[in-house]
This record gives sequence, structure tokens and C-alpha cells, in this order.
Amino acid sequence: MRLPALFALFALTVLVSGCQLLPPKPPASGAVQGPGYSSETVRYRCDGGAFIDVAYLEFGHGDSFAALHHDGRTALLKARTSASGVRYIALDEQHSLRWFTKGDEGFLSFLAADHTAKERVLLANCKAEKAAR
Repeated sequence: MRLPALFALFALTVLVSGCQLLPPKPPASGAVQGPGYSSETVRYRCDGGAFIDVAYLEFGHGDSFAALHHDGRTALLKARTSASGVRYIALDEQHSLRWFTKGDEGFLSFLAADHTAKERVLLANCKAEKAAR
């Protein structure tokens, strides 16, 4: 499968999920592996009772991505170097979401494409929910 088609499929898995106050049916849990990649969808519960589903995609050559749906938009984010945990930054600088994870916890923030902008936390204290077995 070509790389752009794989990204489109990856982003669509998150399109039907998203950040919501009422918990809809959770996505299928578990990891999917293929030649040269692996993926997993994780549901997080955040402060205020909000939920966000994040689909992770890792390639064997080291690139990692996350796709999430927030505020009516689906964003594709790329993993960047972080002192602790993993920091994902949106590929679209005009809608620059940031997703930070460490262990089973994370938070979503926004940083406008302006050198004077301050980062704003959108979802805090997000904790991964354990998959029902």
C-alpha cells in the first residue's frame, strides 16, 4: 500500500471518533501490524469528562504519527523529540495542535503559528482507558 493511501486510511480511523462529553461506543482496541508498520487506537478520558481517541502509527524506520479529532477537525501529528515522553505536533501549522504523552497519560494543547503566541491547553489530565476484555 502506498504511503499517502496508508495515511488517509489512518486518519479516517480517527474521523469517526473524537473528543466528546458522552462516551460513544469505543473503537476496536488492540494493535494492527503490517509489513514495516504498526498501529493502535487508544481512548483517553480527560478532565471534565471529555473523551478523545488517538490513533498511533509507527513505521519501522522510526517515523511515528498520531491522528486525532478535536473541535470538528481531524489532525495528523508527527512525533518530535521530547525531553520526557512523546510530543506530537500537527503537520498543519495553521491548526497547530500538540499532543503530549508520557506513559498512559497525555494532554492536548494549541499553539498558534505566531512567534508571540502562548500555548493553550485544550484537554488536560487525559488518562488512557483500559480496554475491556
